[in-house]
Amino acid sequence: MFARFVENRYGKVLASETMFSPSHTWLSALADRRSPLGAARGLAAIASVLLVASTTACMPEIDRGEGFPPPRVTAIAAGSPGGGLDLTTRITKDGLEDAGVESFVTIENMGGGGGNPARAAVLQRENDGTTVVVESNRVLLSNITGTTDMSIDDFTPIAQLTTDYEVWMVKSGSEYDSAEQVLEQIKDDPGSVDFGIGTVPSDDQLNVLRPADEYGVDDLSALNLVAFSDGGDLNNELLGGRIDVASTGMSEAVELVESGDVEIIAVSAPEPIEDGPGTGAATWHDLDMDITINHWRGVFGPADMPEEAVAWWQKALKKGVASDEFVKQSDALGINPAYLPGDEWLETVIMPEEEESREVLEKVGLSK
Repeated sequence: MFARFVENRYGKVLASETMFSPSHTWLSALADRRSPLGAARGLAAIASVLLVASTTACMPEIDRGEGFPPPRVTAIAAGSPGGGLDLTTRITKDGLEDAGVESFVTIENMGGGGGNPARAAVLQRENDGTTVVVESNRVLLSNITGTTDMSIDDFTPIAQLTTDYEVWMVKSGSEYDSAEQVLEQIKDDPGSVDFGIGTVPSDDQLNVLRPADEYGVDDLSALNLVAFSDGGDLNNELLGGRIDVASTGMSEAVELVESGDVEIIAVSAPEPIEDGPGTGAATWHDLDMDITINHWRGVFGPADMPEEAVAWWQKALKKGVASDEFVKQSDALGINPAYLPGDEWLETVIMPEEEESREVLEKVGLSK
């Protein structure tokens, strides 16, 4: 067992990570056997860890050499195996290979902690451009809510990869068959509906707060939001009947919708979904609310990342996202390939969203 403690550059220990620990992995898998979905996730986690461990064990030490392209790079997925960030990282690796990018991509999973441990790890490593993190807007939200001192200024936005709409889903046969019914219920009694969200802070959270606010719920702080470590745990709790409504990304709902176990009752798209999961579900615009939540995932490096490295990553990622393999896997997951280079991404998406999110989180007392 190899334990590594992750500290940020402010000296705060954020998390400890156990790398390739058989006992830890098997115990997690056994705990997940309580549901068919959990068993599948457990097996996926085992396979993922064993694959990375065996690949790493058999891989010779490679001299990084000078400049780019390097022979090997590392992408840290700021989420557990099977979650949206993990899936995005893996299809990106497949897309890079399909596009003919020769550098070997090693994937490391660092879930939990609202993404803080994964981002801190990137800042702790040598700033030579060979290690990046695949993350969502938690890079903004965690600082706004005060769970970390790290802010967007500590990172280099390299490229947006995908976008993914948020959904509300309920267990099939639920007493709630529409988003409007849920909103009416919480308008009368904010704490009467148990909402599950994948992590805090997140778009899962904002996908409850923003509609509730616009619909006229007076006391947003009285809403009952239950946060879980990731989307997989959230799904299990919904199937077990321990929460009423799950707010999550479309990509994490696809499998359950196709199985018939859940129904989507709302989607954060600007227009109704015409094909696949979410078809027929109301948008917030359908309910006269000007809300679109486009949950993005992308690649960040540390601040002051070498320009040569940023240019290489952007060129490689643009090819990877446009590859047939990336497009095919994205379509299967219900997410949208949406490459944007770092400067454009920062100006048109990240900074406007930071201002909007801060305003909403201040209303519920979650802004530091």
